[in-house]
Amino acid sequence: MTERIVGEMSAMPMLRICAWCIHLLTASGVVFGLLALSEIEKSHWIMAIIYLLIALIIDGVDGPLARKISIKTVLPRFDGTTLDLLVDYFTFVIVPALIFYRSEILPAPLRFAAAAAILMSALHHYCNLDIKTADGYFVGFPAFWNIAVFYLYRFPPAPWCAALMVFLLCALTLVPIKVVHPFRVKKFRVATFAVTLFWGVLAVSALARPAWQSSWLLAGNLAPLAYFTWISLRRTFAGSDFLAR
Repeated sequence: MTERIVGEMSAMPMLRICAWCIHLLTASGVVFGLLALSEIEKSHWIMAIIYLLIALIIDGVDGPLARKISIKTVLPRFDGTTLDLLVDYFTFVIVPALIFYRSEILPAPLRFAAAAAILMSALHHYCNLDIKTADGYFVGFPAFWNIAVFYLYRFPPAPWCAALMVFLLCALTLVPIKVVHPFRVKKFRVATFAVTLFWGVLAVSALARPAWQSSWLLAGNLAPLAYFTWISLRRTFAGSDFLAR
């Protein structure tokens, strides 16, 4: 018993170092957000979106790592949840809103209104205490504006149609639809993770070759979106007993 206690105590410093490294990884998202801002100043939209997707990857990795070591137990006086929300609001919302405002994705008369709607509707999402269901789904559109700006820039519809999509997503932030979390929802987790990786490869390909406008590339990027939409709608209309079936 004594040897076990001594072993646990000796392991704690290493766990704390790991915990701080994970928090540092989370915080590094703001650096990529800053790099995206520097690209926006130069109207380099592709590079700005690439930096946002890197920040998205970091956000997807740090959570599982934190839960793996029970980071709240290791560092109980540092709020990683607040850190994550601050970084996410910057990289998921503020920077994409600026891309919408400064680029030509949207019609000029609506750019400021759309950016303001994005910022304000996302505040509702981040301040909502019921932001997630018990089974890991987001409630309402989860302010994934970094993904929205990727689709609307790389595969642009008509500007007025893009504006309609933006305002629709803002409205859906306030609607209690259930949106799948790629890593926290247990049902279909393996398939969802595989689809997420598939989308990541296609998204990188689309950004690396901006001149490509082939139908297969568009279809390939829309297929994962259709998959996530299907799971989300299934959960929304199935009710709370979805996982039990």
